[in-house]
This record gives sequence, structure tokens and C-alpha cells, in this order.
Amino acid sequence: MKKTIALSSLAALTLTACGEPAEKPVIEEKLGDYSALGTEPGWAVEIKDDEIAFSSQNGKDFKLPVERMKKTDSGWDVRGFSDTDNINIHITSDQQCSDGMSDRSYADTVKVEASEVGTINGCGGAVTEGPDGPP
Repeated sequence: MKKTIALSSLAALTLTACGEPAEKPVIEEKLGDYSALGTEPGWAVEIKDDEIAFSSQNGKDFKLPVERMKKTDSGWDVRGFSDTDNINIHITSDQQCSDGMSDRSYADTVKVEASEVGTINGCGGAVTEGPDGPP
């Protein structure tokens, strides 16, 4: 009898959990519009209006909604995912970065982990030196 009651309670808890709504995106603070890029292989990320757009030279391009945006001690973490793609963007603010291909330096370093691409590194934020940056 005790086993039947315990199993019935467990089944009720399991069924209750199934009816829970899906998690809502976690956006603690807003980063605002942001872009980053990298070379070898070439890639670009643009965050705008709660959407992440990723493109790369290898043809892996996708757009995802921002599912998580969190301010960290060193910068920002931004995440997006779908049934087919995912991306994690780690921005280290105020750590000067050169893209290695142009005369430009950027305000931030960026690490991206993207589906079918792996981990890639690059630069992002404002141009701090170069043709379109401050003198």
C-alpha cells in the first residue's frame, strides 16, 4: 500500500512538471547593438534588436533570438539557440584587440562558440585605432 501511494505521488509530480511553460529568455541587462569579427576563417557576429546574426566564410550563416544576455565582471556573455544552431559569445570589455588583417584595433576581445564552427576568436566593439577610429 505504501509503495502505491509513493508511486502515485511521484507520477503526479512528473505530470505536473510536464505542464510547466518553457523557460523565458534571461536578459538581465541590455548590451545594445554590437558587432564582432574574426579572421582565418573569416566570421562576423551582429547583435541587434534581441537577435544574433552569425556569418562565416565556410557558409555557416544563421540568425537566432537572444536567449541569454548577462553582464559579467569582465564583459558580457550572450547566448542564442534553436533546434539546429547554437552560439555562445563571450565579450571581454576594454581589452584592446587587433584583427590581424587591417590597421584597425577594437575595444574588446571576443570568443565565439558556434555550432558546426567550433571556438573562434576575434575582436569587437568600437574601433579604437585605424582608418575609421579615433586619432
